[in-house]
Amino acid sequence: MSSPPAKSLSKSTLTVMSATLLSRILGFVRNAVVGALFGQSWKADVLNAVFNIPFNLRKLMAEGALSTAFIPVLSRSIVQDPSLRESKDLARSLLSFQLVILLPLTALCMIFAQPIISLLAPFHQEYKQALAVELFRWFINYLVLISISAVLMAVLNAHHKFGSPAVSPILFSISVIFFLILLYPTWGVYAQIPGILVGGLAQILFQGYFFRRMGYSLFPKWHFWTPQLRQTVKNWFPALSISLVSLLSQQISISLAATLPEGSVSSMMNAIVFWQLPTGVLSASIVTVFFPRMSRQIAENNWKGASRSMLQGLELQALLLIPVGAMMMLFSEPLVALAFQRGHFTYADTQLTARILSILSLALFTSGIFNYMQRFFFSQNNFKTPFWTNVIWASLDIIVSIILMNTPLKVQGLAWGSAVSFFMGAIILTLLAWKKLDKKLLFNFFFFVLRCLIAIIPVVLVWHLSLAWFGTWWIHGLTFISSLILLGEGVCALLLVLLGFLVVGIRPWRYFRAPSKEVASDA
Repeated sequence: MSSPPAKSLSKSTLTVMSATLLSRILGFVRNAVVGALFGQSWKADVLNAVFNIPFNLRKLMAEGALSTAFIPVLSRSIVQDPSLRESKDLARSLLSFQLVILLPLTALCMIFAQPIISLLAPFHQEYKQALAVELFRWFINYLVLISISAVLMAVLNAHHKFGSPAVSPILFSISVIFFLILLYPTWGVYAQIPGILVGGLAQILFQGYFFRRMGYSLFPKWHFWTPQLRQTVKNWFPALSISLVSLLSQQISISLAATLPEGSVSSMMNAIVFWQLPTGVLSASIVTVFFPRMSRQIAENNWKGASRSMLQGLELQALLLIPVGAMMMLFSEPLVALAFQRGHFTYADTQLTARILSILSLALFTSGIFNYMQRFFFSQNNFKTPFWTNVIWASLDIIVSIILMNTPLKVQGLAWGSAVSFFMGAIILTLLAWKKLDKKLLFNFFFFVLRCLIAIIPVVLVWHLSLAWFGTWWIHGLTFISSLILLGEGVCALLLVLLGFLVVGIRPWRYFRAPSKEVASDA
């Protein structure tokens, strides 16, 4: 079972991006509904802080560390045994291993919810802590569901089937929004509980259909400690330590925000929702498609192909994230106003959220490079390099955040901590990967980044001209006129970016229809 051609890879990337875009838009809707119902009040702070805990923990047992360790081992099993007997056995073993770990862990989290919340979301007021504990005991069950779903997703991705795994998060978002709207009048802040649990189950059932059609089984296996699982767990521990560093850094940021003035947690979480749209739709989609391919190529000892795949993914990151980051920074305030400013969400809330978003937008490209470069090392079973780089990244993030949050920047200081640390992390990993890469291709990539930066200059200039002409047209939130203006300015910005690319000699469409050799030559 050989690796797919670059043309197929690009189409798969577009498929994942399209489905993820819809999922992220629904994520906006979910946050907009929460904002309309609760504003940036203390209830919204608690709901967002607790909601974030199982979503962060899934990076350890689901879509993060475990999938990172699982995909290279599964890819080798597929290459070495085309009958798929080993890979099917490995999938069952991993599902059984997860249940053995997660069921007792979930029970312990429910029993010791009070000290866990005191550590991870240290609200000073007793009524906030009480609500956080109640919500946590329900939300933590989502960890079991998303972890099982992640194994199904990893298996499907390893077989280069990206459609159903990309669609399944849409079901989760629809469930959360539906139950929140339906039950809010009677359940209040608790209305999100059934939405999360039903949404998690829907992801398993939907992907499970395609999983079983390929001959895989969801039935647990009693004797699951196989050589392939041992190798997966062996890889999982270093990957776990890497994800744990990242998790602690993000959770510390939430904890620090909880000590700042009311609305700090919600404003940061709302800004992150916007920031995660391009990271999830663009950057994560590229990683989703290219990581299994690089792992397969390295399993085949095709280092030249793996190097080309890695560099093609880097160029896609630059091509997409640099202009999107610039436009998100420029349009931060109108985007937040039109998406969230209604009900209890005021213009002052919009301004604070937008300031945080504009800072995070500076880190959009570097965060994409940082996460993508880690997968290049993971595909080689090299977990030591990403681990120490993550330690440096997290330490820098925390230090800068603590220093700046104690200045007038307050919660904006946390955003600057992320921006500075992602920039340094991307630089470090790229330099460490230097020995493995074709130096000429890498120099071409640096030149490609420079051309992308030049291409966005017209957008910045035109934005400031339009600001002087139209003024702050978004101040009243979502209206028919403000929607037309945002649409018009957005289309003009995209056309200017495209024109800028053409001027510097970049033809973006070639990255989604041409083989990798042609793409490389275009750089």
